[in-house]
Formats: sequence, C-alpha cells, structure tokens
Amino acid sequence: MRTPSRNIRAKLEAGDRVFGTTVQVPSPEIVEIVGYTGFDFVWLDAEHGTMDLGDIACLIRSAEASGIDSIVRVPNADPSFIQRVLDAGATGILAPHVRSASDATALVSASKFPPMGIRGACPATRAVGHYTDDWIEDYQRADRDTIAWALVEDPEGVDDIERIVRTPGLDGIVVGPFDLAQSLGFEGDVFHPEIVEMHARVVKAVEGSDVELVSLTGYEPGGMAAVIERDARIVCAGSDRSAIALGFRRALRSLTDGLRAPVQEQR
Repeated sequence: MRTPSRNIRAKLEAGDRVFGTTVQVPSPEIVEIVGYTGFDFVWLDAEHGTMDLGDIACLIRSAEASGIDSIVRVPNADPSFIQRVLDAGATGILAPHVRSASDATALVSASKFPPMGIRGACPATRAVGHYTDDWIEDYQRADRDTIAWALVEDPEGVDDIERIVRTPGLDGIVVGPFDLAQSLGFEGDVFHPEIVEMHARVVKAVEGSDVELVSLTGYEPGGMAAVIERDARIVCAGSDRSAIALGFRRALRSLTDGLRAPVQEQR
C-alpha cells in the first residue's frame, strides 16, 4: 500500500515552519537535489515550465524518493488536469489566476472527491498504490490531506481576497506580485507602492482566516525581516533556474577574476 508524503501538513500541525522551492526544469535529478538538500516540498511549475504530464509524474516520484512533498502549479484550473495530477500522486495543487471566491471554490472542488467535490473516483491510480483494497479509507485520507493553494496574481483577486480566504477547504494563498505589477502597467516592479499595498491587504485578510500565506522571500515587501515579523509558516525560496544561473555566474566570475589577478600582479 502506498503511504503518501505529508511533510507540509505534519510540520504545520507540529507548529514548525515549512520550506520549499520551485522547479521548472523537468529534471528528476534537480528534484532529488531539492529533497536531499533538506527542503520540505518542491513546487513543480507546470504553468511556466516545459513539463508535460509524463514529466510531472516522474518528478512526483523523485520528490517521494527524496522524502519531500510535491505541489504542482497547474497551467490552469481545468478539473480534468488537476484530477490527473492528483491521481499521479501529487501532494497538492497550486492554481494560477484565482480571481474570485467562486474560482477558489472550483479549485477546491476539483481536488476533492464527491460529495465534497467533483474529482473523479478510481480505485486504480498511482495515488492509491495502483490498486486499493480499501477505497473508503484511501479517498477519505486524500480528501483530508490533499493541499489546495490559490495563486492571487490579478487585481480582481486582491479585490475579492476577503471572500477568497473564507473558501472552505482552501489551504493557502500565494501572492503573485510580478503578474500584478505587469497587469497594472508597472512592468514587473514588485516593490511599487501599489503592489506593496495590495500585498499588505492580502496579508491582513489571511491573518484573519484559517488559510496560510505562502511567502515568496524574493518578492516579499520588507524582505526576510517582514517574513520573520509576521511569523510566516510556509516559506518558498528561489527556483532551480535562478539557483543554476546564479551559481554559474559566480563560477564564471571566480574564473575570470582569478585569471585576471596574476596579470595585474605582474604589472
């Protein structure tokens, strides 16, 4: 019988912080590195990345093999795709462009089985170990443990945030400041005063609800100090692309600086 990973829920229940990072490149090895490094979950970006459903299934396996949860950022809130991702064994989903409470309700519904939602039922999927002898236990566990996060990255979502956070079954909110800044004509300026104000409104709404705010440290107004001040419980840092690019840049700079130094010394 398959025993799904539930790092995120277990650590939150224990009062601990949860740490994650984003992977866009469809590489099982990168996901394993994330796990072996000590993160609690990987956020698989199937919206902006190049991964297809087959890639996602392999990356979910890699997450499990390295002992971490997998949250899949789906391309959209299509219930069919969400169902297939969860059937492949993902810990949860992150749906982009949640603009209203009805969008959030539809997201939760797609991730839960009837009577709670509309997720299609099947006793022969990878999520239940390819075949289950105890469907009732397995589907009830899935309804309890499957995570549903909403990505609020449009002005309409911020305008309706007080209702969105009250959506039954919704577990978390992610603010998308880059999309917000682009849609408002600020050309990606995530620290524009209007974006900072919108972020503060989301933080306030979440603090008065039962959902968690997933903190993106690189886009958090106030930086790490703000994350610490509001005692953020889910913290997501960087991505595979940024880590690799910055790592190679540092390596190249070290080489060029090192080769330049002897010439300067000779002078």
